[in-house]
Amino acid sequence: MAKPQKKSLVKLLDLQRSDLMTSHDALQRELSLSHQLGKSVRNHPGAWAAAGTGTAFLLARLVRRKNVIFKNGEKKRGLILRSGKLIFSMARPALTTFALKYAKDYLEARFGPFDDNSMLGGPPQK
Repeated sequence: MAKPQKKSLVKLLDLQRSDLMTSHDALQRELSLSHQLGKSVRNHPGAWAAAGTGTAFLLARLVRRKNVIFKNGEKKRGLILRSGKLIFSMARPALTTFALKYAKDYLEARFGPFDDNSMLGGPPQK
């Protein structure tokens, strides 16, 4: 083969190769799912909005809470549970004071005394 003929064939092959790559890229982009979905949303926005609204409505109906109706208001509880609740309600302030004093003593023993105006201790309450 002559050199000029070989050079022209190589040039022609390079042109065909670049055209093939361009066509391949365009075809791959056109067939991609994300491109098709975006094109569909741009071309039919009303249909997509209606479908989204309908889907949201159906999901909301599917996972909604059931209405619970109580006939007598509160359930009747036994004497032991009611008296235990009453005793605990009456003892709550004393238990809270005891728990706070225990926590303060434990922390002071472990980390040293707190300043009266520290963030943990606050202002002195006497």
